[in-house]
Order: sequence, then C-alpha cells, then structure tokens
Amino acid sequence: MKSDAILTVDTTSNLYDISLDANGDIAHDDFFDTSILYSLFGEKRAAPDEVVEPQLRRGWIGNSDTFENGSKIWLLMQARLTRDVMNRLEDEAKKSLQWLVEDGLAVAVTDANVTVSTGRVLLTITIQRTRDKIDRKFFTLWENTGNAS
Repeated sequence: MKSDAILTVDTTSNLYDISLDANGDIAHDDFFDTSILYSLFGEKRAAPDEVVEPQLRRGWIGNSDTFENGSKIWLLMQARLTRDVMNRLEDEAKKSLQWLVEDGLAVAVTDANVTVSTGRVLLTITIQRTRDKIDRKFFTLWENTGNAS
C-alpha cells in the first residue's frame, strides 16, 4: 500500500521538498516519513508553566484543545545538554509518534535514542510497523552544540 509522499532533501539548502513522478503527480511509497517529520518537528504549544508569555508559546495553528500534533522538542533546543535533557528529548520523540500506534499505522514505537556526536544532537527512532516490519530512522535534531555534560 502506497501511503506517503516521498520527500527529498536539497543538498545545498538542507530543506525537504515533495518529489514528483514522471506524470507530475506527487510521488508516494509505502512508508510514513512525512508523518514522522511532522510529528517530531511540528511544534506543539507550550503550557503556561513551560513558557510564561503566551505569544512565545508557539505551536501549530491547526492544534486545538481536543487535537494537538507535533512535539515539544523545540523547548529543549537552548537547554544545557545533560542526560536529563537527553532523556526528555527521547520521551518527547516517543510521545509525538504515539499517534501512529493509536491510529493503527504502527504496532509500537519501540525506541527513541538521543546521542551527541561531533557537535550534533542525533535522534534514532525505531518503529515496529507490523510483526515483521521494523523501520529505523535517523534525524539530526540540531547542530553546532557543545558537548553533553
């Protein structure tokens, strides 16, 4: 079943774009990378105890009191990169992807692991799509950061 638009990364700008097939239609395949990207990097609105000023709480305009998508990974971008912060990043990643399980697109989000390497904060996620199919995805959360303490 082809279910997701194929995204390509422009090597000069490092931005994602939708791929088109030979007929000019959106190219698609059997995965859900677009959903994963949006879930991780879409901004969930911060709570009042997380960000005091309402205009700085960010969040996607389509989120509401009854529906919210995205993650709060953006809240941790300026935090000192301790093991506690890395654990929070892992928790946020897993929470943001839980809807894939709730909607029946995956069996489980089995792992989210944050590491630091050469000034980059890296996230590895493992999603069990079916009993026999496991997807492992790798993302750079941000670059040019100091070492974990």
